[in-house]
Amino acid sequence: MRDAYDMVVIGGGPAGQGAAELAAFYGRSVLLVQDGPPGGAVTTTGGVPTKTLREFARHIRDVGPEAMDPEQALRAMGTRTAAVCATVQRATACEIAAAGVTAVRGRARLVDDRTVRVGDRAVTARAVVIATGSRPRRLPFDDPAVYDSDGIFGMREVPRDVVVVGAGAVGIEYATVFAALGVAVTVVDRADRPLPGMDEELVDLLVDECRELGIRFVHGATVADVTRAGGRLAVTLSTCARLTADAVLVAAGRAPVTDGLGLDDVGVRRGERGGIAVDAFFRTSVAGIYAVGDVVASTLASTAAQQGRAAACHALGLVFGVAVDRAACTAVYGMPEIAGVGATERELTERGVPHLVGRCDLATTPRGAIAGKGGLLKVVFRPDDRKLLGVHCVGEVAAEVVGLGQIALQLDAAVDVFLGTALATPTYSAAYHAAAVDGITRLARLQALSDPFTTAPPR
Repeated sequence: MRDAYDMVVIGGGPAGQGAAELAAFYGRSVLLVQDGPPGGAVTTTGGVPTKTLREFARHIRDVGPEAMDPEQALRAMGTRTAAVCATVQRATACEIAAAGVTAVRGRARLVDDRTVRVGDRAVTARAVVIATGSRPRRLPFDDPAVYDSDGIFGMREVPRDVVVVGAGAVGIEYATVFAALGVAVTVVDRADRPLPGMDEELVDLLVDECRELGIRFVHGATVADVTRAGGRLAVTLSTCARLTADAVLVAAGRAPVTDGLGLDDVGVRRGERGGIAVDAFFRTSVAGIYAVGDVVASTLASTAAQQGRAAACHALGLVFGVAVDRAACTAVYGMPEIAGVGATERELTERGVPHLVGRCDLATTPRGAIAGKGGLLKVVFRPDDRKLLGVHCVGEVAAEVVGLGQIALQLDAAVDVFLGTALATPTYSAAYHAAAVDGITRLARLQALSDPFTTAPPR
């Protein structure tokens, strides 16, 4: 390490990596301090390992849980996950080094608005970017069989049954992984339906698939107590109902990591839920100190990386700036996947925005027929100018399929764009053409009812 840098970045996840690499690319000296392996939570307990578990579990589901001994399956999953994490961590470290960023392992603490202490060294910088991420929120129950989404990787044997607390993205993903292993799963959530904020029609289809896997849902309840009873966990709910299980997984949200940073010492204000308050340029209340990613508010890894790059541009006076996607895709990697971008039907209805929907059953597409997999793609658009408002999908590769719609939304396109694009077939993406035809056909029928002599043919 040197004594001075143009920028010091605290945190090596996607947000910190995005900020550090962009600054280094434009010739600035950058120190990246990471308290853990390269890539942060994404490469250790988040996106990479959880999606690896999901891929392994999907294979087990397809061949049948009885085809592999559960303990053998757990060991194989652990070995595969560790290998994938190590590969991605090495690749991330190489990317950071190739960008010309100085990366060190350790903990950093703010001394003032331009000074950061790393171990026993004090380093000055023109700007500081805080990107320390988040950690799982835990329930106050101390038992080795009560896990969070970080600790679950320490599980050494497959439970007979598990209670998953939380029906958000993490809860649904792990619930389907456990179910694929033949574990009896009960999902407990305070809301009246899983995945609030996602398209309700598609969530209902996902829940039906989950129930076919044997997953049980308990809505409108929280966990009041967890105790030991005869070698098993007794889970008491707020409704006074009682469940028993071998294990409990808490997937009830995440909290920003701000401890040990010295935020209060230098006057950095907090925002909602303990995160760091920032403005539109990711500036904190202290000049020269920026914050991005989950330490501000929970967000996607891809969006966090964009925020890091945008903060670096502003902090170092790079005039071009970096736009941050305000309509980022949301994806849940359960079995099947569910993903969406833009407005949902419910949001538009509540806002009084006129809209129509085109649908395509993925099972009716050549690719769906080949794979024997179903699902649903929805395109939501305005009836007056046919401008695309949202795209939502449930199916085996929903997160991949929605990407095409996300680009169309960014380009402010009309739904007609999917009619004039010769998408390859057999692919799931070709479903966009069928969904667009369905939507515009509905529009033409409505227009014919209002004026039988006028219709709006596709552009």
